[in-house]
Amino acid sequence: MWVVIFHWRYSWDVNIDKYTGFFEFGRFGVDIFFVLSGFVLAHAYLAKIRAGQFDYWKFLVARLARIYPLHILVFGFVGMMLISSSMLGVPVQSDAFPPGHILPNILLIQAWGLTPGATWNVPAWSISAEWFAYLLFPLFALIGLKFMHRPFAGLLLGLGMFFILDLVYQALVGSYLPSATDNFGILRIVPEFLMGFMLYLIGVRYSIKAGAVRIGALAVTVLALFLSAHLRLDERLVALLALPLVFFLAEVSKVDRLDENQPNHGFDVTEYLGRVSYSIYLLHVPFFMAAYNLMDDVFGWIDGQLSTPLMLVLLAVFIPICMASYHLIENPARYFVRAQGDRMIDSIRQAFSGANAQSEPSPQHLNNEDIKI
Repeated sequence: MWVVIFHWRYSWDVNIDKYTGFFEFGRFGVDIFFVLSGFVLAHAYLAKIRAGQFDYWKFLVARLARIYPLHILVFGFVGMMLISSSMLGVPVQSDAFPPGHILPNILLIQAWGLTPGATWNVPAWSISAEWFAYLLFPLFALIGLKFMHRPFAGLLLGLGMFFILDLVYQALVGSYLPSATDNFGILRIVPEFLMGFMLYLIGVRYSIKAGAVRIGALAVTVLALFLSAHLRLDERLVALLALPLVFFLAEVSKVDRLDENQPNHGFDVTEYLGRVSYSIYLLHVPFFMAAYNLMDDVFGWIDGQLSTPLMLVLLAVFIPICMASYHLIENPARYFVRAQGDRMIDSIRQAFSGANAQSEPSPQHLNNEDIKI
């Protein structure tokens, strides 16, 4: 939601940036996403890696099933918007949708330095960077294993890499590393993903025992993040505050985690919104583009900036759409792609080995925990 308001605020009739830098710095929610990705995937796969049961190709299928179906559908939706705009005579900023960027977006390589400038579905650049990290996951895992018993040293390695790549990015582009998006956004994710991986190892090895300390540390981190964004401090500092934020969130979750043997105590709103968050992230720019242009250029309901009540109405309409996207598109497509992809890998292996090469439970028997990672 921090990223959502960052993008939507340009059409808000309140000049919120005059009062605070917090929403202007909403783009650093992506850094939290990158660190969290490294942390979660270390949690999900490290045990398999140590046991020698990690299947790289099925890992890529699982990751592709997680990110690609909704990405390609939203990309197609943006294309349909352009066609509809042309038919309705709505003006289009053509340089935001260059034909030469179509293939890189489809292949999820637009953040690899191939398409300078944020185009088409702007937030998707970070999904391209994620895909790059997924392809390199065995390397991250190898580094993690090397620093298994020295995770703080591994974290320092990630920090050093962050500042070295920051210097590289300044030389290439002229701005700090946390500004990297379509223009070499892969440089931004590499150290942050690695540091997220190391944070998981630190949490396993040096867990904080006192619940009050965990909660207090998380509160201090959230306050520091808010104040540093509000005051527009160095963007590298704001980006790196993702490290303690993710770590202490995970530590607090150890306090709140229910005993697995106890019954489920009801609907968890925050957990559910976490599931829906990918749809929120990928849909928020195309949804706003469509809604704004319909109200402004087609129906003539507005002229220019949007009032605060109207922004809240748009948000109230948007969230249920994202919920529907999760249940009707994202989640079913994830099951389908993973099932078909795993089946194809098993068939290829069986064809070459002449034996049943299935190394993981078949997709039909995957449980909910497997799928939601």
